Amino acid sequence: MAGRGTSRRVRISGALAAVAALAVLTTACSSDPDEASVAAARSSAYAALTSSSQAAAASSANRPPIPTAAQLDTQLKRALDPALPDSDRTNLIQDGAAFRSAIPDMYKALHEHPNAVYGVVDPVFDNHDGTLTATLRLDKDGSGENVRTTVMHFIDVDGTWKISRTDLCGILRSADYQTPACG
Repeated sequence: MAGRGTSRRVRISGALAAVAALAVLTTACSSDPDEASVAAARSSAYAALTSSSQAAAASSANRPPIPTAAQLDTQLKRALDPALPDSDRTNLIQDGAAFRSAIPDMYKALHEHPNAVYGVVDPVFDNHDGTLTATLRLDKDGSGENVRTTVMHFIDVDGTWKISRTDLCGILRSADYQTPACG
């Protein structure tokens, strides 16, 4: 991340240097320099730099901390925990209200595969766009012989990392379940 910020600062600093050089050349080559134009261009470049830096800082400052794979695994397992109230469960999923009617299907999938072993595993990647990418490992019968892995996303919704609706549907499909919530 430091590398991205450094290269960005170098590019922006280069742009500011170019504006300053242009201002000097304009002054040197012109018989009647428009110092107000040069000052306005310089001021505009500095304002753009400040605005861009502030927007990037505000965007990442508003995001919740990046969770570990273990924390995301706990969240996924809570979403599929029959003991959790439905409203709490749906709050863990992007567009969770759409899954309210699918909850019986999720319980049925879990009940029909009692030996299934699943979990979110490292690494967790911050995509720097309000999403995280992790890997879901699914062993449908728990034997270790038919392990599937898939990419799973979590989406920042109002400061909370939620399970991607699309990816939850993919998990249900990989367990051979169709639900109206997934179309």
